[in-house]
Amino acid sequence: MLATNEPLGLNQGFYWAQADIGEHFWAFHAAQLPSTLAQCECSEEDIASQEVRSDLGYFDPLLRPPACPSVNCPGASIPIFTLIMPRESGYITKSDFFQIRLQDFYHPRIAAVLERTEALSFYISPIAQGLNRSDLVNGAPCIIRWENLDNIEGEADVSTFAMQQQFSLITAELQLRFNHAVWLSRVPIPRKRVALVRGRPNITAGRPVYRAANALGLDLVIVDDAGHWLEKNREHREAFLATDMTEDAGVVGRIIASLKAYPLPIHGVFTLSDNFFVIVAKVAEALGLPTSPVSALETAVDKYRSRLLQDSPGQTARVSSVQELEALLEAPRDGTQPSFSPSFPMIVKPTKGWSSECVSKVSKLEDLATAVEKATGRHGSAAVIEPFFDGPEIDANFILIDGKFVFCEIADEPPCSADDPNATVEDTFSPVALTLPSVLPIEEQRMAYCVLGKILIKLGFRTGVFHVEARMTNSRYEYRDVGNGIIDLTAKALSQLPSESVAPRLLEINARPPGYRVTLPSKHTYGVDYFAAHMLAAVGDHERLRIVANAFYEVSRSRGLSGGAQYYSRLVYVPAPAAGIVKWKAAGLSPCEDLKRRRPDLAEHISIATDYFQPGDRITTFTDGARTYVAHLLVRSVQSRLEAIRIGNEVLRSFEICVEEEGVVNESVSVIDGVIKDLRENLKDLRERMKAMEVTQEEAA
Repeated sequence: MLATNEPLGLNQGFYWAQADIGEHFWAFHAAQLPSTLAQCECSEEDIASQEVRSDLGYFDPLLRPPACPSVNCPGASIPIFTLIMPRESGYITKSDFFQIRLQDFYHPRIAAVLERTEALSFYISPIAQGLNRSDLVNGAPCIIRWENLDNIEGEADVSTFAMQQQFSLITAELQLRFNHAVWLSRVPIPRKRVALVRGRPNITAGRPVYRAANALGLDLVIVDDAGHWLEKNREHREAFLATDMTEDAGVVGRIIASLKAYPLPIHGVFTLSDNFFVIVAKVAEALGLPTSPVSALETAVDKYRSRLLQDSPGQTARVSSVQELEALLEAPRDGTQPSFSPSFPMIVKPTKGWSSECVSKVSKLEDLATAVEKATGRHGSAAVIEPFFDGPEIDANFILIDGKFVFCEIADEPPCSADDPNATVEDTFSPVALTLPSVLPIEEQRMAYCVLGKILIKLGFRTGVFHVEARMTNSRYEYRDVGNGIIDLTAKALSQLPSESVAPRLLEINARPPGYRVTLPSKHTYGVDYFAAHMLAAVGDHERLRIVANAFYEVSRSRGLSGGAQYYSRLVYVPAPAAGIVKWKAAGLSPCEDLKRRRPDLAEHISIATDYFQPGDRITTFTDGARTYVAHLLVRSVQSRLEAIRIGNEVLRSFEICVEEEGVVNESVSVIDGVIKDLRENLKDLRERMKAMEVTQEEAA
């Protein structure tokens, strides 16, 4: 219990209350007292002993901004605060712990959060110190300011009973978020340094990584080509090691040399670039740093070799050119060459690739060569030809520690253009959305975890983050229109149920977090930061890796959700409407911000909104064989999955971005050039006339 020199209840113009929110934390709520005593339900004796005043000095850091209207009218609308206090002292494992546990708080709304923490430092809990109230406030690692509590219509002040009800609502939600949530370590956490090979192409893709490193107290060293934007930008890294990253036989040695030449110790090395996984594993192995086996990564990055993990003879082939394809198709079936009997539809994709680039669905033999040509022309790799598996597509994400899965989640990918039965070789597998958590039957999800997890273990993976894509063949669920234009997974009719058992079919293995577009939705939905987990695995910090993998399990159970999700969410991809020059519809407002301004009803459900392009950028509708996107948004619903999908659909319909076609731009430029030319000629003519007038005036004089 709290040991202070001041009682709970009325205190210095505030009403205080204490709440138990789990085995590791207490919460202390504070609300400013009403301006009059008319509606206060405290005893007269207590009131008489207190000075009732609007003293918000304790909480000044949270009052500006935003301004507090209750300072001028304290009785009608009062501010409410909560201090979250650890029960014990310890070493801070992560400085954004409270931010993540509080994100998208359901009710009431959070107006501001003051988080005063520094990773790795020792935090002394003031609870058992016998301190006064102001010292408790000053020592709280997290202070939350909630939306002001308004009075009931027709009443002059907010009653103490109303405050207590609000405290109860807040306490119930905090218990769900903080019970069993570990923040402090009992033993010191040594400061470590981690090297990122390939520093991310831009700030949009890189910011979540750099923030995670900072929150963990990890010093980040970037290894990349000279001229990379992070070489001059010092904000996000400790050092930049300019290194020739040409993917040749000497790249491993060059990276090792750069790391060895750095004067400070390197405790781990990682990458988020698919084509560098094997290279980085070899670097880590040579330096004695934590890593997954090189052999496991060599299989994972090669889509042909990973396909063979579940292959039946004759199903899959690998070719480096159209000529090799023709030779394979003409080969005798006498055992002198590997057998290949294409069974359409089939999938053709690069053996090394990402983001569904140059992936084609082929339904007839005459289109096979076109698809192979497209796949072999990207990333300089061969093409893998494999069966198309019909069934719902899923993303399965795993966190593994010492061969044991500590967190797993499945998201549903709705059908894309290439899933259509009438799809041609020109249609793509570019995603259109992602829905979390999965709605597949729980036994099918367990089967996916079991089958896909065993593949990872069999390959030799022991610790890390893994993003696996698969299709659920023979599923009891299928995508259908469930009403109001919403397409979602729903149970098949009894007459359509498959006679065979559900079989997860592996599409690809990625020994890394999902792309940044998908990692952030998981962070918001589950409270699990995959980028933080990836770096902790790289430095061998298994204790903090286990803490990072702790999802919103209590919230999930209370709302009937699965896997530790705090709500239903829908990631919406916004495709480029046309090729040309980007223009923003509203001056000074990006398309995402413009959408939120125009549609506040949608804005209250939007957790993430990210624009990709600035005015003046040139875009195309397809980039490297995949759809070009201009933005992504994550919407949420605590009510239902269907509501999340409905809101996502409305977001996509309401999104507005101006893309001016190149021809129109060129025509406009020509018109403007013509006007400028006419103005210059007119100005020249005017100057000549003025000169003539001056001469005439001189002659007249």
